[in-house]
Amino acid sequence: MLPRAAAQLLNERGHDAVSVHDVGLTGASDPDVFDLAVVDHRLVVTENFADYSLLLTQRLANDQACVPVVFIHKPDFPKGGGLAVHLAGRLDAWAAANPDPYVGPHWPQGRPSETRRRGASQRES
Repeated sequence: MLPRAAAQLLNERGHDAVSVHDVGLTGASDPDVFDLAVVDHRLVVTENFADYSLLLTQRLANDQACVPVVFIHKPDFPKGGGLAVHLAGRLDAWAAANPDPYVGPHWPQGRPSETRRRGASQRES
């Protein structure tokens, strides 16, 4: 489970983020979490690739309502604490680069400063 503080930090940066804790879905099934995201027009941020990729694929195949799903890989983040801060930074940078994300899977890459540098280098080429 991703830290609740990440949603709080994203809110401080001007986003409208909630955690499953905030909406009473701690321990809820993945389909229940996905359904609420659809109803509330939110995207899902998860580290649970196995279940959410299958859920997303099934819903798209059945023409059911879907939302963007952002997959996070915790080992990509610095060790030693501070996951919420690093996660919020990466998601903030991803959101800036993807203001209208398509329905489907997303994989934000790198630390926020690395993402910006790579984008600048690609534009200069």
